[in-house]
Amino acid sequence: MARSALLVPKYDPSRQSGWWISIPPRLSDTGKRQKRFFAAKRDALAEIQRLKVRRENHGIGAKLLSPADEQQAAKAIGLLKEAGIEVQLSEVVGDYLQRWRQQNASVTLQTAWKKYIAHLVENGCSEAHQKNHERTLKRFSNLHEKLLTDLTAHEIENVIEGSSKSYYNVQLRELRSVLNFGIGKKWLMVNPVQEVGFKKRKLGEVEIYSPEQIQKVMEEAAFLYPELIPSIALMSFAGIRPDCQGGEITRITWDSIIMDDANQRIELPGSATKTGKRRTITIRLPLASWIEWHKKREGSTNGLVCPIKGEPLRKKIRKIFTTAKIQRIQDGLRHSFGSYLAKSEGLDKAEQELGHQGGREVLNRHYRTDVRDADVRDADAKKFWDLKAPQIKSSEEEQLVSLQHNEQALCDSTNS
Repeated sequence: MARSALLVPKYDPSRQSGWWISIPPRLSDTGKRQKRFFAAKRDALAEIQRLKVRRENHGIGAKLLSPADEQQAAKAIGLLKEAGIEVQLSEVVGDYLQRWRQQNASVTLQTAWKKYIAHLVENGCSEAHQKNHERTLKRFSNLHEKLLTDLTAHEIENVIEGSSKSYYNVQLRELRSVLNFGIGKKWLMVNPVQEVGFKKRKLGEVEIYSPEQIQKVMEEAAFLYPELIPSIALMSFAGIRPDCQGGEITRITWDSIIMDDANQRIELPGSATKTGKRRTITIRLPLASWIEWHKKREGSTNGLVCPIKGEPLRKKIRKIFTTAKIQRIQDGLRHSFGSYLAKSEGLDKAEQELGHQGGREVLNRHYRTDVRDADVRDADAKKFWDLKAPQIKSSEEEQLVSLQHNEQALCDSTNS
């Protein structure tokens, strides 16, 4: 190999280490031209030989990689070996490039979720389904600006932790749908929801309210928001589905509540039910007494039974349970009604009035029935159906006095 004119030792008598060589950028450790000094000529020649060998060994590669690049590559390979990872450096770089390209093509969680909601609307989803997704999107407000590719299972768990088992799973299902939609759009490759896992409910583990808890809820509602008494009563004693945004409770009108007949009942038209099928529910003592309580207070009996919906209704229901110091159960009022009804009047009656289309299996999964280990006791069922509203006295003022413990409970809650 011919000697490069640059790779020859030179001498500078003015320096203590007078021998030096000029190293071109393509052979320099820094990628820039360097001068390197040596105490003896033989040391300079040895360095020249080392540089020549490296250039010969790498051939064309030496033209691609500067010494600085070679140094970085050697360091990267060393890190892989230290970690015990047997993989080619090119694979690591390829994986990084793939993630880099994907990250540049990704969108934020908020953007993806809004596009998914728009996709649902275009495909004719119900208003309730749309609102549920919008509500869950708000729950993830801390992650709105997070790119889908950067979203982690740990961050997802932090948002939904503390939710009831049912709502925990609802949020996961909705987020999973959004991220699967994102995978289809190539905004990410792997759905992090897979690493979170849904909460499983054991067979027989059906949460319902005790009769005492339901009575407490009714009394707190009467004290805080008496205008909501008919709505809370329908959910508690008729199993009306409680979805606050466009659900059954927000669609029932007073025309559906038939009290001036020997067979007092609720006639739900298909337009008001979740399944779109007409449903008849018997008005029993607890519900009749609270409707009568509402009427004696001269409450409205025209138009919609529930005067509000959406977030305002949800906030008021939440406050009722908070003031009553009762832990909310997802769909707990409906599940309680169905469980006590199944115990008192049988599974067929419960299935009919609840309007289930999934058959006995669905009933057994969501309610405490006589084919489950966690059956309702006869005494509790009797207590439930004996519940009734307090008597209305001569004035509203006296009526409020009859609920003094509610006021005290509110004070206790505020002070705490």
